[in-house]
Amino acid sequence: MPNSELASEQWWNDYQELVNDDEEMKVRGHDQFDDNFFIQIDDEKFVVEMYGGEVQDVHANPGVNGEHSFGVEGSQDAWEEFLEEVPPAHNNEIIASDYRTAVRGEEGYLELHGNNKKVFQNLRPFQRALELMRETQNQ
Repeated sequence: MPNSELASEQWWNDYQELVNDDEEMKVRGHDQFDDNFFIQIDDEKFVVEMYGGEVQDVHANPGVNGEHSFGVEGSQDAWEEFLEEVPPAHNNEIIASDYRTAVRGEEGYLELHGNNKKVFQNLRPFQRALELMRETQNQ
């Protein structure tokens, strides 16, 4: 059971602390994960500002000034499913979830957007950042 509501200010504070203390993130990102990404849950957008593999800040609904290279969007239900402690198949990691949406045209999954080159340059630390969202949700 989560300690705070998904994407609340406290939730993002907990997430930032978890990412910044995560040894695996330091290895996966080689302290070079410097691309901001966004998380969109229904109509709410959050830009996660990354530098050196650490979360510097999270900006809620940043408007046109929310600079990011890539991100993930989905419905509240899709995010809640993705963030389950043991998520169902095809919504357990971002590439599988995006495939279901972008290629198969199915609903209820997450979808990647933005600069594909940047996504794949940062795939390992980005996937870890998403896994840490799951840990934040289930701590």
